[in-house]
Amino acid sequence: MAVVVKLVTALGGAIVVGGLISVLFGWRSVYQGNKNDNPQKVDTGIEAMVLGGITSGITGTITAAIIAALNNLPK
Repeated sequence: MAVVVKLVTALGGAIVVGGLISVLFGWRSVYQGNKNDNPQKVDTGIEAMVLGGITSGITGTITAAIIAALNNLPK
């Protein structure tokens, strides 16, 4: 069971990091769009930041719930 918990933790962590990287690149797009007066790039960056944050938050919550459920299974 410990192997499954570690696998779920690693997979969930990787997806959370991917979402946070999306937030970072979204911020970069917003910054460049504001700098160059490009509203389409700003909108794209805001969308990437929001979706990356949502992905990170939901994935972290689901991962924690799965781990808690796995730890409560009878041995």
